[in-house]
Amino acid sequence: MQRTYLRRLTPLIAVFFAALACACATSNAVPVNSEVMSVDGLIEATPRIAVATAYDPEFSVLLPSLEHPVEHKVHGTSYWTGELGDHPVVLFKTGVSIVNATMNTQRLLDGFHITHIVVSGVAGGLDPDLSIGDVTAPARWVKYDEATYLRETEPGVFKAPFPGVRPLVPPYGFMGTRGVRIATSEDPAPAPQLWFEADSSLLDIAEAAASNATLQQCEESGLCLPDEPDFHIGGAGVSGSVFMDNAAYRDYLHETFDAQVVEMETAAIAMVAHSNEIPFIAFRSVSDLAGGGTASQNEIRAFEHLAARNSAVLVIAFLEQMQTP
Repeated sequence: MQRTYLRRLTPLIAVFFAALACACATSNAVPVNSEVMSVDGLIEATPRIAVATAYDPEFSVLLPSLEHPVEHKVHGTSYWTGELGDHPVVLFKTGVSIVNATMNTQRLLDGFHITHIVVSGVAGGLDPDLSIGDVTAPARWVKYDEATYLRETEPGVFKAPFPGVRPLVPPYGFMGTRGVRIATSEDPAPAPQLWFEADSSLLDIAEAAASNATLQQCEESGLCLPDEPDFHIGGAGVSGSVFMDNAAYRDYLHETFDAQVVEMETAAIAMVAHSNEIPFIAFRSVSDLAGGGTASQNEIRAFEHLAARNSAVLVIAFLEQMQTP
């Protein structure tokens, strides 16, 4: 049943604008026991789980829980080693965007012995059944703007120039999503691929971990969600080099890809994990409705901290549930 969140958001608009200037901002605090090191090449051989975030609101809710933190800098990007959920981990910020996520995740794999990749962060909600604050762990991801811009051969009629760039899903006007070729050692000359899968065993662990995690409905500031947040394991997520705040395109993404969330990094991380044959999973909490809400502007600045915290709650529960690799 569709939730009542969209109908109930309007009374929160005044609180939303107040929250823009409130204490929802996250801390940039660095652990006391940290060490900055400039490195080249392999940093260490300890098997570790990578915990990837995109930017500070997602990163800073996890950093205080990192035990024995040590900071390693590689070309301006910090990679923090330590323990989280009783596992050796590398916690880092990819930076916002597909390009940053690809580049800095591959640098991670080149410098550390990574056994799994776990993503934690926020996303725009596409599915009307999702509310802000909910946490998703999609089973598969697609880069929706890996695209062909189609030729208009007559008014309203669009055609791909040749089969190799033909869209694999119904296009949005002249814009159609096509597959991407990602080589692996097992398949050095792959066919174009649309979807990149989260590891099924990690999704099972996430399902079990959800029963041991409690999501937060309110901020310390008093800003509260109208519905109690929930978990959603499975389904699909989409990523692109676009901040999505358009109701019509939001509906297109949901209907075309049957996707629950949209953001700007995870599909790229999934592609890097696929190429390097490393198990991968992503947790994304809904921070806004990607242009489909009733507020007068995008909700992320009010709710990104609460959403990031809820994603972190499930990530820590997931790591605690996960056996030592």
